Amino acid sequence: MVRTRRRSRAPRQLRENKAAWTRRWKEILTGERAGEWATRVAKAALREPLLALSHGKCAFCESRLGKDAYAQIEHYVSRKVDPDGAFKWGNLLPVCQICNTSKGHTDHGGELLKPDQENPEPFFWIGPEGDIEPHPGQDELGKRRASETIRLCNLQRGGLRESRYAVATAVKRWLQRASQLDGLDEDIQHEWRDLSAPRFEHKLVVRHTLSQGNHPELADEDRRRFQATGSSPAPSNRRM
Repeated sequence: MVRTRRRSRAPRQLRENKAAWTRRWKEILTGERAGEWATRVAKAALREPLLALSHGKCAFCESRLGKDAYAQIEHYVSRKVDPDGAFKWGNLLPVCQICNTSKGHTDHGGELLKPDQENPEPFFWIGPEGDIEPHPGQDELGKRRASETIRLCNLQRGGLRESRYAVATAVKRWLQRASQLDGLDEDIQHEWRDLSAPRFEHKLVVRHTLSQGNHPELADEDRRRFQATGSSPAPSNRRM
């Protein structure tokens, strides 16, 4: 989980239809009509702008959406807790089905970290086996929020731990090879471009491993590239 930024205003269709879509959702909640919380048209209007926030990855676990994970629209504050926020642009995030289902409609009271408004990186520590924990340098509030985020999104699930471990291993091997060369050859440079690509999964792990390997400047370079590069999400046949 890393910092994302909302560079654009709400999509035009959302601005034009927010009131009507919200009204429809409230009618579904009260039983006046049947249907999903959003129509196909509404979901289609939100899909690409949301995927652009996190370069086509889940905003919580950083799994690539459309590859191994279904893409869904997440409400930071549940649409059942706050029906008026169901179509509020700042309340929507792109997530995988597992994180979305795990969080459900929990009223977390703001303890869940919000990656488009704050930097989650300092809240977490990545262990040697790919486990994720609250950073020991955080105060009690920070540790509680990190723990709650891990719990709500089930970030300790086995598949994620394995993926994080694999990414950390790849970064360590790259650092070892790079350190043995007088200059970075073409293969090493190509691999760095892959590791630092905004779409590469588990940026939290990449940056943590680089910093622990005494290369915080490379972690900073990765952050700059992530924030500066316009996202172009990979095509997906999965619907939100």
